[in-house]
Amino acid sequence: MSGARPEESGLASGIVNTTYQIGSALGPAVMTALAAGAGAGARDPAALTGGFRTAFAGAAFVAVAGAVLTLLLMRRPESAVPATTDAATDAEATSART
Repeated sequence: MSGARPEESGLASGIVNTTYQIGSALGPAVMTALAAGAGAGARDPAALTGGFRTAFAGAAFVAVAGAVLTLLLMRRPESAVPATTDAATDAEATSART
């Protein structure tokens, strides 16, 4: 959100909140579907465990994929102050002010 212009901060906040809520609704639904498809709906304890194992593996995959994508796609903010300054540039700036 720090990359948004001040006049677009409300829009950026709304997009973040909407994305969070959609993810919070779809994530458990998809993991429940994985668990049910892999046997969590059965009465056999082994099938139940297998279904939950599949759901947890799916959730772990999504978390790792999200972390990798974040590391690859996240941009570093640009610095407002240059890292190095030139003595001649400093002298010019000082003489321009006087």
